[in-house]
Amino acid sequence: MENPRLRQFPSCRAVIVAMAHQVIALKLIPVSKAGILRDERVVGYASPPNFFSLLLRKVSSSMVRILITSLLAGACAFAQTAGAPPVQPPTRPSATQPSAPPLVPQQSFNPDKVAPTDPVVTIHGLCPKNVVSAKTGSKDVSGKDGSCQTVITKEQFNTMLSGMSLTSQITTPSAMRNFAESYSQLLSLADAGEKAGAENDPRFQELMRIARIRALADSYRHSLEDKYSNPSQDEIDAYYKENIAKYDSFKVERIIIPSINPTRTPAGRAEYEKKFQQLANDIRERAARGEETQKLQDEVYKTLSLPSPPKTDLGMKRRGVLPAGIEKDLLALKPGEVTKLEAEMSGLNIYKLRSRDTIPVEYVKSEIVRDLHQKNMEATIKSVTGSTHSDLNEQFFGPTSGRGEPILRNPQASDPLYPKGLKPGAPISPVAPGAAPPNPGTATPAQTPPSPK
Repeated sequence: MENPRLRQFPSCRAVIVAMAHQVIALKLIPVSKAGILRDERVVGYASPPNFFSLLLRKVSSSMVRILITSLLAGACAFAQTAGAPPVQPPTRPSATQPSAPPLVPQQSFNPDKVAPTDPVVTIHGLCPKNVVSAKTGSKDVSGKDGSCQTVITKEQFNTMLSGMSLTSQITTPSAMRNFAESYSQLLSLADAGEKAGAENDPRFQELMRIARIRALADSYRHSLEDKYSNPSQDEIDAYYKENIAKYDSFKVERIIIPSINPTRTPAGRAEYEKKFQQLANDIRERAARGEETQKLQDEVYKTLSLPSPPKTDLGMKRRGVLPAGIEKDLLALKPGEVTKLEAEMSGLNIYKLRSRDTIPVEYVKSEIVRDLHQKNMEATIKSVTGSTHSDLNEQFFGPTSGRGEPILRNPQASDPLYPKGLKPGAPISPVAPGAAPPNPGTATPAQTPPSPK
């Protein structure tokens, strides 16, 4: 009889019968045991389960049992999957069904789009009186709920940074945010301190006096910075003419005759030094006659059996770049002439002056502005501080040497830290670091004089 459960899965029934037929057709069962094909229950496909039962009775091979069991399980799973209704694609939510809110794009960091009068910091619940200012301070307004709040605009915030000389230091968004949050906390603490009467504390008054002095000095320095940072064109031209030699430039070539003995043997050192000196004199004479410096440099390294000769062209040089002695010799030459043999760490070198020129003022304008700024700042500060002098109480600060360092003297018996029991004028033995000082009551052993040699 046919299994009634297979009626629920007609596709499973058909697959099982077809796979059973393929098992036998592929000769997975020996021919001698294939007599089951004459069974009418198999030939008529009347009952697939009976087919497998008969097959298992006829065949005792464990391999066949495992194979048929796997085929049966896979066939039923495939049939049930194939017969299952198709998965419907997700449908859009209806108008009545609530959906998730859309993502809100994050605002980009662009301070230039913020107007000067737009608020950049709003501190709710804070109404300090000492920050209300028409130009640089904050203003107190009431929020929507009637509570007090302090608003700082973009102009006020930037003015505060400029006054504290922090404009060039706080440039990133995170640094700006950290400063704004720290300033908000300071305002809250200052408001609490004012309510607690901290401004009546003598320490606060002394601190404010010192802070005022420092603020006045810094403000004066800033005013000098602004005054001398933009000199006029006439000042620039005058400074350029006064220091025209400073802007000399010259094109230089150099030939190096290394003094290092590559053999590093005593026997070859004397021979190398003799060859080295003769070669240097010969190369210098040939360079003075106008031979190409790079060709002479290659010949030097080849003669001395040295690898990788350097380039002779050093490019344009300014005053102060080369050693003072070599620069002096170069500036005394005419274009095309060479210096004497210059003794340097690398060996004996020969310098050739190719050309000499003066840098135009427009190429050194920024350098002149920097030099004028530094010169004027130093002159002004020196004139202000040089008109005053101070005397210090040496009894309080102690005497100093000519270099400003304290002068040390021998301890006196009247000094508070003078060791008790030590007689004035007695020699004091040095104490090793970490060792305990000698007991004043203990006699110091006499030193044995050295025996004469």
